[in-house]
Amino acid sequence: MMEQTSIATGSITRRSALATLAGVGAASIAGCLGGGGGGDGGLSGTIDASGSNTVAPITSWAGENFSNEYPDVLVDVDPQGTGAGFQEFCRQNSDVQSASRLITDEEVEICDDNDVNYDNLEVGLDGLAVVKNSENDWVEDITLEELKRTWEFESDVETWSDIREEWPDQEIALHARDSASGTFDYFTREINGEIGNVRDDYSATSQTNEIMGAVADNVDGFGWGGVGYLRAIEDDQPIEAVPVESDSTGGFFRPTRENVESGDYSPLARPLFAYFNIASLEERTDLIGSFARFYTNDAQQFARDEGFFAAPDEITDENHDRIDSWLEEVGASPDDLTVQAE
Repeated sequence: MMEQTSIATGSITRRSALATLAGVGAASIAGCLGGGGGGDGGLSGTIDASGSNTVAPITSWAGENFSNEYPDVLVDVDPQGTGAGFQEFCRQNSDVQSASRLITDEEVEICDDNDVNYDNLEVGLDGLAVVKNSENDWVEDITLEELKRTWEFESDVETWSDIREEWPDQEIALHARDSASGTFDYFTREINGEIGNVRDDYSATSQTNEIMGAVADNVDGFGWGGVGYLRAIEDDQPIEAVPVESDSTGGFFRPTRENVESGDYSPLARPLFAYFNIASLEERTDLIGSFARFYTNDAQQFARDEGFFAAPDEITDENHDRIDSWLEEVGASPDDLTVQAE
């Protein structure tokens, strides 16, 4: 197994502003992305991608563009959650695993038990948005301690006034990710101090869009999830991000590009990953390796297109170096791939 290392999310530089997918068709930009041939490179087959509901839009968009370049390739993305996805990935049931967190010790053991060798690429940055209904005119910001009291196990917070006395005595409708989610793991660890430390009486789902929709439909709705899903609906529906206290500066910040990049939106900013099964690479070197290379070449744009944030340029270079090391491990070279590094 290749060494797993955490990638820091500190000071970040980006070459262009955040873009959203709205109004942009895959065909309109396919010719600008990916490189490595005009669709006749002979690549064919199916790439099974399990994992994160949060990261799925980035992997899906990368897969769409890859299939536009190579029509005989299907990238089949099944976004069941990071935890559920690792259960599949670590049993040799998928080639690629999208993940909104690093693999856990327990998941490493499952991979070891099944002789699954793997490594990861960092494919973007995310901010977890704490969201409220736009008609909610009393919540202007929230502290980390207030979030903890609201979401921790056996919380006694039932109404808004239980959080702050001056807020209304109205019952809160809580919505968030379920326990199969890497977003769930990240939030509960960073806010409540331990993975899985969360109240059991909220509306839990594996689909972040359901969280955002539920909050937009209810003035007393309150929840959290990946910011990309908020960006997709915030212009058309009554929902917005709540400024959250920063553990680095003490101020209150929304998950904007500037705040995520500067490190002010901490602790609710994180790197996003794609894990690759090295056995899949060995068996289908050109197909899997070319997809990894294609994904890395334009990961910054794929992340921006889906409302996330791009990893810095140096991460792109590190990703290419990792792919080169994988190829060396399976007895191949970069020249064996249809798609080359850009």
